[in-house]
Amino acid sequence: MSPLRRPPAFWHRFLAVRWFIPLIILVAAVFFFLYTFEADVAQGHLQTEKQAVAEMTLRMAHLNSMIEYLLQNGQLDAARKELSTLSANTTLQQGLLLDEQQRVLASIRPAQIGLTLRDAWPQLDPAEHAQHLATMLEYMAGNVHLSEDRRQVVAYYPITLQASPEGTRMGLLLLRQDLTAQKLARQREAERWAARSCLVVAVLVCLVSLVVHLVLGRRMQRLTATAHRLALGELHARAHLRGVDEVGLLGRAFDFMAEQIDRGNRQLQESQERIRSLLDSTAEAIFGLDLEGRCTFCNRAALRLSGHEHADALLGRSLHSIIHPGHEPSGDCRVCESFREEGALHGDDEVLRHPRDGDVPVEYWSHPVTRSGERVGSVVTFVDIRERLRAESTRRRMEEGFRALIEHSPDAIFLHRAGTLLFANRAAATLLGHASPESLRGLPVSELVLPGEEAALMVTSQAGMPREARFRRPDGRQAVGEVMTVSLLFEGLATVACITRDITERRQVQERILATERMVSLGTLAAGVAHEINNPLAYLLSNLRFVEAEVRDMAGHVAELSGAEGVEIQQALREAIDGGNRVRDIVRDLRTFSRGGNDSRGPVDIHTVLDSCANMARSEIRHRARLVKNYGTVPRVFANDSRLGQLFLNLLVNAAQAIPHGNAHQNEIRVTTTCEEGQVLVEIQDTGVGIPPEHLPRLFDPFFTTKPAGVGTGMGLSVCHGIVTAQGGRISVESHPNQGSTFRVVLPAIETPLEHFGHDEPERAAS
Repeated sequence: MSPLRRPPAFWHRFLAVRWFIPLIILVAAVFFFLYTFEADVAQGHLQTEKQAVAEMTLRMAHLNSMIEYLLQNGQLDAARKELSTLSANTTLQQGLLLDEQQRVLASIRPAQIGLTLRDAWPQLDPAEHAQHLATMLEYMAGNVHLSEDRRQVVAYYPITLQASPEGTRMGLLLLRQDLTAQKLARQREAERWAARSCLVVAVLVCLVSLVVHLVLGRRMQRLTATAHRLALGELHARAHLRGVDEVGLLGRAFDFMAEQIDRGNRQLQESQERIRSLLDSTAEAIFGLDLEGRCTFCNRAALRLSGHEHADALLGRSLHSIIHPGHEPSGDCRVCESFREEGALHGDDEVLRHPRDGDVPVEYWSHPVTRSGERVGSVVTFVDIRERLRAESTRRRMEEGFRALIEHSPDAIFLHRAGTLLFANRAAATLLGHASPESLRGLPVSELVLPGEEAALMVTSQAGMPREARFRRPDGRQAVGEVMTVSLLFEGLATVACITRDITERRQVQERILATERMVSLGTLAAGVAHEINNPLAYLLSNLRFVEAEVRDMAGHVAELSGAEGVEIQQALREAIDGGNRVRDIVRDLRTFSRGGNDSRGPVDIHTVLDSCANMARSEIRHRARLVKNYGTVPRVFANDSRLGQLFLNLLVNAAQAIPHGNAHQNEIRVTTTCEEGQVLVEIQDTGVGIPPEHLPRLFDPFFTTKPAGVGTGMGLSVCHGIVTAQGGRISVESHPNQGSTFRVVLPAIETPLEHFGHDEPERAAS
């Protein structure tokens, strides 16, 4: 039997509209009358209390004035009689007139006269009495109030017992009235009114029940019967209720709903047919599964992928038997267990067994299907990924080739987006002095170059127009690069690629070539100038010597030349001859160092070469240090004097430049020559700043320099090393920071030693 046709339980009948509405009205009326009853009772009690307080106030005022008048006239008995008349009021429980010692002078009960207040009224709270008495005496006014349980009215009034010149005696008039009887009468009156109201409501509820049963009951039964027919599939059933009341409107709305359901059912069938057509047209294989993993739906792509022609061959079968025919179910098949997952599942590691094509790699998605918040099954989608795997394999090989090409490219390649470096190859790490490209990723582009040169890496280059930029390295050095900047897509986003060629060495070589060309030109110029100066200098010195000899001969017999003036003239001539000799030595040294192309070797006096170099470096040394020559007895060396001059001049200039200007008397450059085991050792020692230990291994490398830009080229010591090696010797250095440096040059000696006359002192200093 249908649930709609099953007869309801007995108590369910009261949920029907014809019973439920009157019952609701009845319950609401009962609650309403209970509420109004309580409100009426409370209001009655409040009115009783207010009325009792007002009556007590009037009674106390009258009684106070009357008793006070009688007492002033000495009529105590009359006052007692006046107070005893209140005993007729049955609600008045106490009425006392007390003197100043709290003794009863008069009472509504004569037996209490002469007693104390505690004996006459044992129930009175002493603390509460004391509080009210203090309030009354403070304000000298009466006080009428309700007790804490609001059942009694208590009145305190001061009264003058006797007024005389000696003083005034004050007493207390105290009354207590019980309100219980009055409140009970009010409550009974409210109960009678509530009973009459409930009777009226009951009659109204009966009438409403009859009307609801006649007006709504039958029409609702008709509407229910029509609903039963619709539930059984009779979508053409209609209630056809008339009327303009709510039930009639409900009937017409019900019929309209039935028509919409009928129309929606037809549209749903058409929609299901369209959805089926769409699902059959998709390239993805779709399987619908129940909670047991059995197939409840499959489209045409699923039939093709599994190698079947009709859906009946798949419906009702487990997913494992479809994709792995002939194999027992196992926990290793992730997709076969996917219908048990609570969430979505995705994978691309499954292989389907096709009857003709063999194993087919697929990508799959599994999603739970819920209805009203409860899971009812799953839907699994498969996609044949054979073509994609082949394309990915080809793309992967191409990417690996391009990555290897980029990684091994001799040019530095940067990729950056929004000013942040995303990728750099090995050449980029080498260019910037980093150990690995990973340390560059995430760095701002502005930190790679010198300030103001960020545009070379940010702005796209014009075709064939590279820009130069100076890059910063962690060791403080700079690198120069030619940058080509292009825009491309990297990981799907616009990215800037910078291809940089390191031209640091090229720039250094170009600068060295220019410097060499200037030095060659300077040498050529020096040779020409030396030749032009040498001729006039020769006859200048000859004439000066002639004049000096003539003046010396004439000084013996010419009085003017034998005095002080003659001596000054002779001294001036000798100084002029010495200056000319110095110019001649400088010209000779210039001619010596300007013989660039002549590499002939022969016996060379090492001291002569050192003296010439000292003369050439005089301007560099004299403001920095004292030049100390410590020459020993050494043989000649077999070498080229011009090349040795270039060697020692470079070493002397380097030693001078290692010492700051000023304090020349505190610093020195010491030149020492010795002979050891058939070799000549030349040491040039300075008291300069020294060389850091980490720079010593690279000191003789080409283009390596620790001097600021524009001061050193990095080629001097490299040339010195080449000169010493070419002469068959060797050069070494010993240095400590802030302790100076010592360069040692060892040259092969000629067997016959040559005494260096004129240097009898072991040491001599030159300014």
